[in-house]
Amino acid sequence: MHIGLQEGSGICDFRKITLSEITVIGSYTYTPTDLQAALQALHSGVLGDLIWVEERPLSEGSAAFSDLNRGRSPAPKIVLLPVAP
Repeated sequence: MHIGLQEGSGICDFRKITLSEITVIGSYTYTPTDLQAALQALHSGVLGDLIWVEERPLSEGSAAFSDLNRGRSPAPKIVLLPVAP
């Protein structure tokens, strides 16, 4: 996920994203204060219990999609992290 509206740096390989049919989701925040408030809400638990979100290492991405597709994941959302949680 791309968060915010930063300057383009040219380090993202959009050709690979297109050829691999990877979906990229962007999230725009209006100000740094808005982003900070959202992160504080997540951290403080004010948004409720987030047990419906599972974290897995990016290296398990293929298995995560397969598990979701076959209904083998108890979580409806899996977040892939570049480093194992």
